Amino acid sequence: MPPAPNSPAGSATMPPHPEVPAALRRLRDHGFRLFTLTDNTLEISGRQLDAAGVMDLFERRFSMDETVRRHKPAPEAYQSVAAALEIDPGGICLIASHVWDTHGAVAAGWQSALILHAGKRPG
Repeated sequence: MPPAPNSPAGSATMPPHPEVPAALRRLRDHGFRLFTLTDNTLEISGRQLDAAGVMDLFERRFSMDETVRRHKPAPEAYQSVAAALEIDPGGICLIASHVWDTHGAVAAGWQSALILHAGKRPG
């Protein structure tokens, strides 16, 4: 039996929404610096990005297990990323599908964008 989609093993193999790889490539091609910030481990997020075929689009990956050491939406999670990238927090925009994550980013001085997919409620 395959792992449940909401389990760590299952989420590592879920395909991205169809528009995501092209959207990320457009952002990168227009000069945006792309990085990830996740509450998953670097190992799990690496499998997700590899399976999605987008690993090469990200300059750096941040995770609670090895780099951030705080779960989002703790301000320290976002602050540690800004410090590591040497970017003013106001110059960073978090794009996420979780309201709590975008609120955490804004509270840390970042900009944010909430992506909602058809049939999904904000979470």
